[in-house]
Amino acid sequence: MPVEEVRLTARFKVDLADVDESVVSEIYRLFDEYEEIVNGLLELATGNHITSFVELCHARYHELRKRYPTLPSMYIVTACRHAASIYKSFMKSRKRSVCERNGPTFRGRAIWLHKILFKLDVEGWRAIIAVHGGRWITLRLLHGEYHERFKGMEHDEAQLVLRDDGNLHLNVVFFQMVMLPKVGADAKVITVDVNENVIAYGNDDFVERFETYEGIIRTRYFLKRRRIQSKVRGRELQRRLLEKYRGREWRRVREIYYKAAKEIIGKVKETGAAVIVMEDLEIHKEYMGSEELNGRLHRWSYRRFQQILEYQAKLHGLNVKYVDPAYTSRTCPLCGNEMDPSRNGRRLMRCRRCGLEEDRDVVAVKNLTHRYYEEHISTKISQNPLFNAPMPDRCGEFAFPLKALQ
Repeated sequence: MPVEEVRLTARFKVDLADVDESVVSEIYRLFDEYEEIVNGLLELATGNHITSFVELCHARYHELRKRYPTLPSMYIVTACRHAASIYKSFMKSRKRSVCERNGPTFRGRAIWLHKILFKLDVEGWRAIIAVHGGRWITLRLLHGEYHERFKGMEHDEAQLVLRDDGNLHLNVVFFQMVMLPKVGADAKVITVDVNENVIAYGNDDFVERFETYEGIIRTRYFLKRRRIQSKVRGRELQRRLLEKYRGREWRRVREIYYKAAKEIIGKVKETGAAVIVMEDLEIHKEYMGSEELNGRLHRWSYRRFQQILEYQAKLHGLNVKYVDPAYTSRTCPLCGNEMDPSRNGRRLMRCRRCGLEEDRDVVAVKNLTHRYYEEHISTKISQNPLFNAPMPDRCGEFAFPLKALQ
């Protein structure tokens, strides 16, 4: 049976109510020194175009150890990784002409914690973090019913985040190895077609739709942010309002994603399917013909939904496969010919050859199902010489005259 790793991030709020002032001052000192180290490394990376954290470590490790003798050495290594990651992201944004600054600056109050820099007690909900002078501080983590699922998992790295309102959060990465069943040629599948406002799923036997209205929600919040930027005076007030509505928008969309994933997995269990098939979407969002369409694509987080559905499916013991989605919405699922928009409805498609008229979401789901069997199953069968004879299409006709075989 294949084994795969599932990684999840859990966010904990640190309880600072009963923490001594000396511990709080130690935490602030840790954040100040870490920020200073990362910004110094970013200046070095920008001046010498260094994208490798190994080169940053070789260049500044010993110097930083002398400057911060009581700081655990692994903080310097993680700061080098952090700085290299920020600089590479900056260079990618600069290539796309998104960023006009000369160099990146680290302003976030966040510390990357290697797993040897902290200990996590999930049973007692405590985190023990290494600080200056080889000492450790213990922090109590606020938790809820959601965090109970992480008790059986192992933890990896973490991130300590200090918010503007003074709240301290610990984001921990957990991982779990899951056993997935072996997929045979007769395995039943459920394919998922993700659109801007609807998610269609099913196979040749049925197709169901889950209305997300994500495009409408995203556009409304986009217009709300525009009004705030144009009418609200005061940078601080404007920043707080933008952050408020940005978080509200993401929480609303995320709730829809989890509801959709739960419904799809429930249908998979009900039908006895073993595989969830999704589109291997690669949408280049730089320019898509119009500013409106380009903006809608930038706001559409289809990949995030696929990640949520994938990790939840694997936790339920289901395989996840990706197929090429090219032309699946306008190819006839019966004869394979090209389909045109029908006059009988906005989302209806009509085949030029066999006259099939169907909703484009239904067409896409059925074509994705056929493509999965073609890409993942037929490739194994085609290696057998007994199956190399020409096969008819879905209407029973050959793609070329039979006399050409004589």
